[in-house]
Amino acid sequence: MKSIFEEVELLTITYKSEHIINQCLSNISEDFKITVVENSNNQDFKKKIERRKNTKCILSGKNLGFGSAFNLGAKSIEKKYIFHFNPDAVINDEIIYKMYELTENIEFGIISVVETDQSTEIDKKKNINLREVDSVKGFVMFINNFECRDTNYFDENFFLYLEEVDLCKRLKKRGNKIYLAENIFVKHVGGKSHHPDQQEKMEIQRNWHYLWSLFYYSKKHKGLIYAYKITLRKFFSAFFKMIIYYFLNQKKYKIYKHRFLGLLNSYIGKSSFFRVE
Repeated sequence: MKSIFEEVELLTITYKSEHIINQCLSNISEDFKITVVENSNNQDFKKKIERRKNTKCILSGKNLGFGSAFNLGAKSIEKKYIFHFNPDAVINDEIIYKMYELTENIEFGIISVVETDQSTEIDKKKNINLREVDSVKGFVMFINNFECRDTNYFDENFFLYLEEVDLCKRLKKRGNKIYLAENIFVKHVGGKSHHPDQQEKMEIQRNWHYLWSLFYYSKKHKGLIYAYKITLRKFFSAFFKMIIYYFLNQKKYKIYKHRFLGLLNSYIGKSSFFRVE
């Protein structure tokens, strides 16, 4: 019987995450092989991270976004399972071992956990309950590598948002099950994987890409008419609020401006090109 170290490789995607990545990895045994994909060409980051035993860092060269960076890392992994986690998720060996145990008697595409802002823990008063769901959040994913590889992993047209929902949907169409481990709780401080100095820029980027992705995802899976139906109200709301806040609040003006532009560019078929540096 193979061991967890033979069958599982860890994968995380970073972008200006120097302030948090070492703390994140400190709770994980160095016996696990870890791949870090850094969305830049930061050679110093690579040298520092690779001082850790069994850890390699792949530099993307530029900010590819989550899905493309994940694919870059996943395609270098030959193990049966990939344990993916965000740098701002609190992971430890117990969580990894428990999720590995869950795979023993089931066929699956992805297993995830319950997101919490409290503490990372396993409810040991109850047996782990796996509930089949349509999709999971991407902050922690225990992935059947070979099944996901057959789908070519994430759709790289997405830069941020809904790429994990899209992958889950494509896996389910193939007959792969998606599960949520209801008794495993992982602390996730969302939006903290980048440096605090980047907070305002990241918020602008998130708003642009959320609206771009919403229209793209809806069109891809439910058709053009449905995509317009669920986004037009957001489009006009962003437009009018952009005008109002231009005179009242420059921070909010920038947010609504980028929500409007994200949708506009998705409407006219432009790629998810927007980046902040």
